[in-house]
Amino acid sequence: METIDFETSPTTTMPQVTNSDMSVEESMLFGNFEASDFPPCKIRYFNPSVDFVAILASHEAKKFNSLTYQRQIGDISVEDEARRLLTEMHITMKEVVESEFYSKMTDQLRNDPDIQSNIKRILGSHSHVVMVIYALGSIEYSYDSQYQLAIALLLKHDFSNWIGEIEVFDPMFSPSDCMVLEELGCKVLSVNEHCRREVKKPTLFYMPYAETPCIVNVLDSNWCSSKINRIILLIARIRRHKGRSNRRKDHFQVIKKYKSEFGIGALENNRWIFTNFFWTFFNVAPELDMETLFPGQYSKEIRVKRNIVWNNMHVNHLHLKNCGERYFSDTFKRNDDYEGYDHELKNRVPRRHACLWQPPQTGWIKLNFSGKGDDKNSPAGFGGIFRNEFKDHMVVYSGNLGEADTTVASVESLRQGLRCLQYMPHVKRLVVEGNDLSVIRWVNECGVEPPKKIREALLEISDWLGKMDSKVYRVYEEANSLAIVLANKGAKLLNFRIWVAPS
Repeated sequence: METIDFETSPTTTMPQVTNSDMSVEESMLFGNFEASDFPPCKIRYFNPSVDFVAILASHEAKKFNSLTYQRQIGDISVEDEARRLLTEMHITMKEVVESEFYSKMTDQLRNDPDIQSNIKRILGSHSHVVMVIYALGSIEYSYDSQYQLAIALLLKHDFSNWIGEIEVFDPMFSPSDCMVLEELGCKVLSVNEHCRREVKKPTLFYMPYAETPCIVNVLDSNWCSSKINRIILLIARIRRHKGRSNRRKDHFQVIKKYKSEFGIGALENNRWIFTNFFWTFFNVAPELDMETLFPGQYSKEIRVKRNIVWNNMHVNHLHLKNCGERYFSDTFKRNDDYEGYDHELKNRVPRRHACLWQPPQTGWIKLNFSGKGDDKNSPAGFGGIFRNEFKDHMVVYSGNLGEADTTVASVESLRQGLRCLQYMPHVKRLVVEGNDLSVIRWVNECGVEPPKKIREALLEISDWLGKMDSKVYRVYEEANSLAIVLANKGAKLLNFRIWVAPS
C-alpha cells in the first residue's frame, strides 16, 4: 500500500496511483482529528495492477483480476438485488403515503358518494375486486415503476375491505422484479395475456403506463354489458401524438354516455409523477348490444387483427438492461460545445455502477456526499468529497448540524458540497453520487413532491446544478463509504471544515 501526503504532494503528480472507497481505513483518514489541517493529511491508496479482494454487494469476499473486475462487479446476485429493491419499495411506500397526492386519492375514495356508489354497484354480491396490473414497467430499472407499484400496494392495504389480491404482468420484469413482487404479496402471471383478460368477477385494471393498444385490448375483450360493467379502470391520460391513430378514442367516445370518470385531485406542481390519473366506471344497459355502437368497418374481428402486430411487439428485461447501460453511458458523451444542463437521471442506475466507486469520465468531476441524522449518541453530520478522473482528491468537507434527521442532513450535505464549487470555478461537468434514495430522487424531480422542510435547499441545489452539465444518481453505501465516514466524523466537529487541494 502506498500513502500520499497531501501537504507535500501536488495532485497532478499522482495519476498512476489509484484509490477506492473500500480501501480507505478510518485510522488512516484522520491522523489527528482535532488538528487544524482538516481533513486528512494521509489517505491510503491501492495499486490496481495487482489482484485485489473486493467486498461485493452480497457481502461475500471474492477475488477478481484487476483487468476484468469492471465487467464482473455488481452482476453476481439476483437475490441481493431483490433484497435491495425490497428496501427501496418500503422507502417508496413511505414517501407515497406521506404525499399530498395519496392523501387526496384516499380522501376521494372514502368521501366521494358517486365513487362509493359505483364501487358498490360493481361489487354486487362479491366482497372484493381483484386488481390486475398491466404496463407497470420494471422496478429494477425505473423509479417511476416503483412509485406506481407503491400506489397499488397502499391501496390494497388501506382499502382491504374491497380490494383483494393483486395480479401483475409486464414482459419487462426481471428475475429480481418477480422475487420482490411475490415477497410483497403480488401474484406474478406466467403468461402474457396481452391485456385481453375477460373478466368473470369485479376487476380493477391498474395500468399506469398503458399505451393505447393496452386499453383497447382490455375494453375489446369485455365489449358487452355483463363484462364491462364489472370493470374499474385506474389509468393516466395518454398524450396523443400527431399522425398516430386514435383507436382508444373510438372506444371511449362510443361509450361516452355510459361511463363515469373521476379525476384525482391535481397538485399545485405537475412536475411530479402522479398527474392526470383518473378512475373510470361503466354502466351499460343490459339489453344494449355494444357492437352496434361501432360503425360496420370497425367490427370486432377487424379490431382484433389491428392489434395483432402490437401484441407481438414487446421487450424483455435483457433488452431493458442493455438499454439502461447504453442510456447511462450516453449521458456522459457530451461534446465541448454542449450548452445547457440535464441533471435529471430518473432511471435506476445499473447495478454495477451502484456497487463500487469508480472515477468519473474524462472531463468530469465527481462529488460523493452523505448525511447522518442525529441520535442519542451524537448530533447530525454531513460530509463529502470531490475527485477527478485520476481519482485525485480536490475538495473534502465535513460539518455538524446539531438536531436534524437523515433527510435534512443529506440535503444539507449536497448543498454545502455544491457551495464548495466556488473553490473550483473551472468545473463544467459534475457527477453527483449519494446513498440517500429519497434525496436523489427529489433532486431529479422524480416521484412525489418533497417535504416542505427541504424545499428551499432543493431550490438552491437545482440552481447550482443548472449552471453546468450535471448528473445526479444514487449508489449503494459501499460505493459511498468515504462520504459516509466524513459525515460521521462531521457530527463530532464544532464547526464546518473544508480542505482544498493545492493548485
